[in-house]
This record gives sequence, structure tokens and C-alpha cells, in this order.
Amino acid sequence: MKEKELYVDFKPQQAVYYVEKDDSSYGPVVSGSQLSHDYLDDFYAKRKNLEKSLRDQIANNEISPVYYYMLLQEMGIGDLASRVGVFKFTLKKHFKPQGFKKLSLAMLKKYADVFDVPLSSMLQVIIVKEDDKSNLEIEKMKTKNDCFELFKIGVKK
Repeated sequence: MKEKELYVDFKPQQAVYYVEKDDSSYGPVVSGSQLSHDYLDDFYAKRKNLEKSLRDQIANNEISPVYYYMLLQEMGIGDLASRVGVFKFTLKKHFKPQGFKKLSLAMLKKYADVFDVPLSSMLQVIIVKEDDKSNLEIEKMKTKNDCFELFKIGVKK
């Protein structure tokens, strides 16, 4: 492949390719990935639609946060059940709002640890406006209490 045939202007995803240059020598060239250029935006749009759809289902009391995070983390039922230490049929009960309401704080903490989210995120979702995302800086601060975390939200300077 020639150097001129390779070049793709796509800054978010750069890669190094070894190609034939104009002087018939081979060498490294930095270029965007054609695959990323064509499909990355599509992936993010589908992901955003999935998140919105799942949030609406939680708000309408159709699914639980356990199911929400399992799908967002792209986990399977067996994988999640194994990591949390419950049977699959027990996990399926936790997918429904009625089963989720019966969970103990210790079990909620197990789920939060597996999903790598704060315990409070098992009970709430914070949405940031698209145009405000680039200006915000969020810092997660651990405390000695496993069930309590502090978040410092500020504007980037």
C-alpha cells in the first residue's frame, strides 16, 4: 500500500502503519483508522441510545439497576452471578424492581463493587448535559466508610 492511499483524517483514533513511501522505501506513517472513521460514531450513538432506553425502563419500573449495569458493562448472567456469588435464578430475581427492593445493603455493595460504581449509583443516575460535559471535572474521593464516597465536581480552568 502506498502512503497516499493510506491517509485517513481521523484524529480521535490514530495508528502507525508501515507503508511504501514515494521514494520506494518502507517506513512508519501515522494515520487515522478507516474502520474507526466509519464505525466509531455509530457505536457511540448506539451506546447512547441503549443507555437512554435502559434509564427510561428503570424510571418506568420495568427493570432494576442490576440489569441496567449488567447490560452497560456487557456482562452475561453467568459471569455476573459468579462475580457476585449468587445463583443465576437468584440473579434473575434481582433484575426485577420487586426483587431489587428486597436486597440488603451488603448485597447492593457487592453489586456496586462488581460494576465498579459507587453504592449510591445503584440507587440513582446523574445525567450531565452534553454541552456541559467538556467543562466539568469530577473527582472521586474515597473515605474510610465503604458505603460512603465523596464526589468533587468543578469547572475546568
